[in-house]
Amino acid sequence: MDGAGLSDREQRALSAIEAELKGDRSLDRILRSTSHRRHRTVAAWLLGVVAAVLFVAASVTVSRLLIWIFAAVWTAAVLLALPLAGQWLRRRRQRAARTGRP
Repeated sequence: MDGAGLSDREQRALSAIEAELKGDRSLDRILRSTSHRRHRTVAAWLLGVVAAVLFVAASVTVSRLLIWIFAAVWTAAVLLALPLAGQWLRRRRQRAARTGRP
């Protein structure tokens, strides 16, 4: 290609491909779930770090308030991380089945 841009035929083909991709619901769902999963993973890690800091603080000070806050944050972190762990294990199992590994 000499840098002059796409021909009319190429532009029509590209437009048809773009329209097909925009109408593909499964591709849209995959792209949205990947982004959503990434945000949930970051949130789970951050809650885990906050829970660890609260655990140390509650252990040192033996403050009932810090213990209860730790319990709440830890529970939220676990509830957020469990579905992510299940998805990760499922993807890993599917990948192993495709490659033939046990």
